[in-house]
Amino acid sequence: MDITLLKTFIEVSKTRHFAKAADNLFVTPAAVSARVKLLESQLGVALFVRHRGNTQLTNEGERLLPLAELMINTWARTVQEVSLRPEMEARIHIGATSGMWMLSMQERLLDIMEKKPELAIQAEGHSNEDLARLLRDRTLDLVLLPDPPSETGFQVAKIGELTLVLVSNKQADMSEAMTNGYIYVDWGTTFANFHARKHGEKTISSLHVNLASIALSIIEAKGGAAYLPISTANSMKSLHRIESAPSFKRPIYACYQDGNIRLELIKEVVALLDGVSI
Repeated sequence: MDITLLKTFIEVSKTRHFAKAADNLFVTPAAVSARVKLLESQLGVALFVRHRGNTQLTNEGERLLPLAELMINTWARTVQEVSLRPEMEARIHIGATSGMWMLSMQERLLDIMEKKPELAIQAEGHSNEDLARLLRDRTLDLVLLPDPPSETGFQVAKIGELTLVLVSNKQADMSEAMTNGYIYVDWGTTFANFHARKHGEKTISSLHVNLASIALSIIEAKGGAAYLPISTANSMKSLHRIESAPSFKRPIYACYQDGNIRLELIKEVVALLDGVSI
């Protein structure tokens, strides 16, 4: 199977347009059409229903999409594995949310690199849902999640805790912080339930964001308040913790496959991550 054909198929499925896919792939629309036709010929099925300006996946195309993504990821990983530098023993793929990497996980990553110089690391940021999926299809070796997979075949170890506290750019009481420039940071469903329970479902927020870094930048530039990790609150003199506000705590788990060929190496990395506090 030619990986180029699968990449073209995925691009058309994303854009729903042959010409737009061609622009993104830096080829002609005729080349995109020829690649899709060749892939359809090899599989013996139609992958798209072609309408002017509105190309849709067939049922067969829908079934192929996740498999095509898996094959491309597997191929990319294969290329990385065979191209390891001589001094490197192995490569491990670690996934966490972008927000987690932007917080204290960067320091832990540097610590692993220092203590395991023979280990090549690929660190990736994804949503919690994608992290679980990529762990299941073995694209990632190790993921850090607040809610580990419930099915069998995975090992799970609690490595730390995320603590969120209400902070502001100035000294304030909870009522003032929650109404004057309050920024709601999306920390997931469990946090949303906590927030509604503690502050009411109709709390007025000037802005909703899904990255703590955005809220932090706005607070520093224009003032305001938000729920941010306690590690951030403790490290920045410009932030004031609202002591009267309830805090939110959630465990962080390291999750990996039982049958991973690098199981012992993964366990060593998990041990280095133990005790993380965000």
